[in-house]
Amino acid sequence: MHFALYLGVAILLLLLFSGFYTFWAACVRRKELPWLDESIKSTHYGKYYSIIHSSDAFLRENNAQDAWIESVDGLKLHAHWIPAENPVGTVVLAHGYRSTKLVDFGAVYRIYHNLRMNILVPDQRSHGQSEGKVITFGVKESRDMQGWIQWHNQHNPNLPVMLSGLSMGASTMLYLADKELPDNVKGIIADCGFTSPWNIISSVFRNVTHLPAGPSLWIADMFARLFAGFHLREEDTRRSLQNSRIPVLMVHGTGDTFVPCDMTREAFAVCAEPKELLLVEGAEHGVSFLAEPDRYVETVKNFICTAMGVCL
Repeated sequence: MHFALYLGVAILLLLLFSGFYTFWAACVRRKELPWLDESIKSTHYGKYYSIIHSSDAFLRENNAQDAWIESVDGLKLHAHWIPAENPVGTVVLAHGYRSTKLVDFGAVYRIYHNLRMNILVPDQRSHGQSEGKVITFGVKESRDMQGWIQWHNQHNPNLPVMLSGLSMGASTMLYLADKELPDNVKGIIADCGFTSPWNIISSVFRNVTHLPAGPSLWIADMFARLFAGFHLREEDTRRSLQNSRIPVLMVHGTGDTFVPCDMTREAFAVCAEPKELLLVEGAEHGVSFLAEPDRYVETVKNFICTAMGVCL
């Protein structure tokens, strides 16, 4: 009898620890890497070292301006604003999970700039210069993006807006597809996004531990509700895209082992028209542009032209 009781308590404590560790590892902010330091070469971001410095150079050369807003839950959020000469529109860029605008957009800044697009690139909450202690996998981040759209329209009321994101940034933007957005928001470009916080954490958990994710995720979800004010099934791109109000271009590499390409396929299958899908054969996570730059640029350019009704 005592043994069964002790075993039950031990299993309960183990599940509580596993769930809390899953929440802490996935959601709690950590000290960021020194992106511009040479020590980055010794990390898995080392292969992007030249892109990181190209990003920094672009921001400095084009006199990127600091912009600030306050989130609905009181966080001070930062972005860089890079105006174009005689702009035809603005692209709002959302970077990925535990990443930075220096890594995720270094290869595409000049493309958008050459298309005469203003660039608004926020630091997602709990990243960069933005405040926050918890990453919510696009749930609260999508509300932050609505704040940035409002900031943009206060300063540039007549310009069309494209929303674009990579990885978690893609999901952040896709969660907005069925929301009430200003009429000048013309489309979403989503590169290698996941369907929901629950699904991506579950996928990574299984890949790392080779164990069922369910018990730990239920408890992690409890901690997310208690300490972060969101839950892991709160948003799902498959729900938001069913009633999408704007055109969507979805991009994914078929060789992605971090965010499975099937997540984009599933979301695209239920997405309302107009929609477009670009799959890049063999491309790993977040590098579809680097794998097929000409095809990527042509697809994005044509999508923007059609969505905004302009010739670039």
